[in-house]
Amino acid sequence: MESAEIQKIRQLLAAKDDTSRFVGLILLKTTLDSHASDLKHEQVATLWNSISPRFLDRLIRTGCRPASEQRKQSRDMLDVAVAVIYTFTKLLNDCAIDERFYARIPNLANAVLYSSEETTRRIVDIIHVLVQQPNGQAAGGAAYFAELDVSNWGALIEIAPQNETVFSIFYWAWVSGSTTISVETMKAKIDDALQLFISSFKGHRPMPLLDFITLIFDNLNPDLRPLNPLWLRPVAKLIQDMASSKQTEDGRRAYIHCAAALLAAYPEDAPGPLFSDDPRSLRPIAYLFVKMVQVDVLSTIHLLIPKVNTKEYPTLSRRIAAALDIMTSFVGFLITAADDVIVERGLTPDRILKLREDLVRSVSDVIEYLRDCWDGFLAGARGIESAQNSGKTIFEDPITPAAVRFVATWLRDDDGEALRTQAAGIIDLFNELYRMSLTSTDVPELRIPILAALEGILQTSDGREAFNDGDLLSRCLYPDLRAILTSYGTELTASDYIRGSAIAHTVHILMEYYENPHPHPGSMDLVELVAEYDVGRVKTPANVSDRFRLEFQTDVLELAVMLLDRLPHDTSQHRVKTTLQNVRSKVMGNWGVFKDESMIERVAELHLE
Repeated sequence: MESAEIQKIRQLLAAKDDTSRFVGLILLKTTLDSHASDLKHEQVATLWNSISPRFLDRLIRTGCRPASEQRKQSRDMLDVAVAVIYTFTKLLNDCAIDERFYARIPNLANAVLYSSEETTRRIVDIIHVLVQQPNGQAAGGAAYFAELDVSNWGALIEIAPQNETVFSIFYWAWVSGSTTISVETMKAKIDDALQLFISSFKGHRPMPLLDFITLIFDNLNPDLRPLNPLWLRPVAKLIQDMASSKQTEDGRRAYIHCAAALLAAYPEDAPGPLFSDDPRSLRPIAYLFVKMVQVDVLSTIHLLIPKVNTKEYPTLSRRIAAALDIMTSFVGFLITAADDVIVERGLTPDRILKLREDLVRSVSDVIEYLRDCWDGFLAGARGIESAQNSGKTIFEDPITPAAVRFVATWLRDDDGEALRTQAAGIIDLFNELYRMSLTSTDVPELRIPILAALEGILQTSDGREAFNDGDLLSRCLYPDLRAILTSYGTELTASDYIRGSAIAHTVHILMEYYENPHPHPGSMDLVELVAEYDVGRVKTPANVSDRFRLEFQTDVLELAVMLLDRLPHDTSQHRVKTTLQNVRSKVMGNWGVFKDESMIERVAELHLE
């Protein structure tokens, strides 16, 4: 290709009148279509820099004018401008951080409501390329798009039902491009945009929208989650409607994953809309939603191990893990909403009874599944090949943490002895999972759910026997509680204090059934740690974290007093009791800051004289 042709194109693009520039742009488009592969990178960059950004913007805006006699001419201008920009985004790898590219986004986004189908597709592809943020890049297309007003996003949102690439644009912008914007501003914009997305999908199949919401809330910075979102109930209604109608496997996957993502992001706000019916509804769609999730678990759990090495297993395991998380939330919802009149309209006593029967079956099947997986893992550790150990291990499978949480929630709150006895058979798995959490941050945090499960399992003789056989007190609970007691306050979180209280409660249950006349090894060590514990003063105004810490201090103090009573009397006990009395006084004083008379009375009743 002769350089004279390029020179002519550059001359026309540099002209002061738009007519010459447009002719140059048409020639440039023809040249790029025919000879782009013959151009060197420097030539391509030079040609791109020869185009006036303002001229491109004028062409794009002209193509967005309402219908008129010049409508075809205007659309031709838009088509040419978009085609040229589209080609350059394919040829220049750094376009996502080039302002001459990404500053065109607002006009391009607005043009999708007026452009032809082909040009619309190209516009969406252009913006998609420009928002794909390079790793570590603080500015660029994604940040620029995220900074736009919601009104600039509206046209793209409107065409999302016909062009699913739009979802990827918003994913990149919200997840990768929002670091330069204030949290409150971005949170409000995401909230408004999601409401627009829901409106745009009226009359369209909701599956792409649910997949988008799942993707966003699985990856979005938690600080950017909108508070008290008005769109939560309409999305819950979409999920319920899908579940209550015949769905393909892909549709089932979409509504299960979306429900699980919302429950994880909004554990307080999402259960109500998902698990209760609109009082005006003639069908119990919330009940049908829960029922379909249950059916999915019950019909699939026995198929998992045989399919562990198949291509479909990763997708299958993620769906069942999400379904189990939904069931865990539902069990918690039933407990907290037991007396809610609105909930009772959809979840009538006969429906709850039927759901409970299926829940019991589900818990039993999940316990059996965990036992089979654990047996398979142990067989593999001994060199015995099996379907269970030849693929992803039990510790890597997303079903494992979801299954543990589901089983634990049920065992803690339901007093059925049969399931608690059955669960004694997986205490060795709990033992290993707990120990792994003590030494590694690369595994799911399951200590609190395991402690919840132990609250129920230790009520049975089989459970206590399995617990003692595995020596969980010395291998797991005491070391964990010791670590909390010896850590500086600034190193601990509310979760640590909650877990510490759960350990104290679990040991308390165990000691109630402890029949050995000799004290448990480590008891005196734990008592002395509590006696030496630096309670510290709670300053006003006290916060939620202060209360969690104080509840933990109260729980371990009660445990220390109980353990001390079971230890043989010797001269050291007087010294320890004196120290514990000092701890008790400080704890009572701190409860005075909260003006919690019931807790003050509870601590005062501890006998240390």
